[in-house]
Amino acid sequence: MPFKSILAPISGTESDQHSLNLAARIAKRFTAHVDVLHAKADPRETMPYLGEGASPALIDQVMVSAEREADSRSSRAKASFDAWQAGSGLALAPAPGVAEMPSCAYRVEAGAEDKWIARLGRLNDLTIVPEPGENGSVAAMLAFEAALLDTGRPVMMAPSKYVINDSGSIVIAWNGSAESSRALAAGIPFLANAKSVHVVAVEESANSPDAEAVVRYLAWHRIGAQVRLASGKGRPAAQAIVAECEAVNAALLIMGGYTHNRLRQMIFGGVTAHVIRHATIPVLMGH
Repeated sequence: MPFKSILAPISGTESDQHSLNLAARIAKRFTAHVDVLHAKADPRETMPYLGEGASPALIDQVMVSAEREADSRSSRAKASFDAWQAGSGLALAPAPGVAEMPSCAYRVEAGAEDKWIARLGRLNDLTIVPEPGENGSVAAMLAFEAALLDTGRPVMMAPSKYVINDSGSIVIAWNGSAESSRALAAGIPFLANAKSVHVVAVEESANSPDAEAVVRYLAWHRIGAQVRLASGKGRPAAQAIVAECEAVNAALLIMGGYTHNRLRQMIFGGVTAHVIRHATIPVLMGH
């Protein structure tokens, strides 16, 4: 099923542009609608972090500073949306059916961004989030994880180093997990029009017959694909996957997210953690 409704959260930072531009490209491809969400932080949510011994003067100071920052981010977010919408070719449409063309709308909600992403993402076909980054904020990581873990829908990460690539080549990172299966299913609309599809299996974590089964599955969808066995000797599987994407000049990577213990990956590293830090192309994930 093609993507018809897309959620694109923005926070009033530079990374907003990457998410919005990617959302516009996908909306035009599938004649879809983009709901651009800005969650305005509630200053009262910072209060528990001050501790019980905080003086009234300190509380007032923190509240004023938090309100000022929230207002500034909201202004920047709205300005980013207005500039993007004006040049995107997407029509403003407050409700479905208003415009029979790619469209968008802007909404502001009060409260934590990750909570709104979890709530609204469940009723959108796809959520697009910016790359959390190696030194990204806690809020950016929470937003990414909410989209991936709490919506039950696919999520696409817009990399900060992304340059538009129209090669039409797509890589599927396959390890036989339920997460990679969900990502594969979600990626069918993109795969259907791909110029080339490469099923990458890292030799130390997957076997070729399993990858060949993916090729047969895709053939039933009239999608041609080929297997690429990547050697994991001397390097982590994540590095092998990123290298394979570069080797075929891929425009999109499809993979499962957190296919192993999430806490262990965040502490010791893992495929998901490595890819979201080093990918230079959009990454479609399922969990």
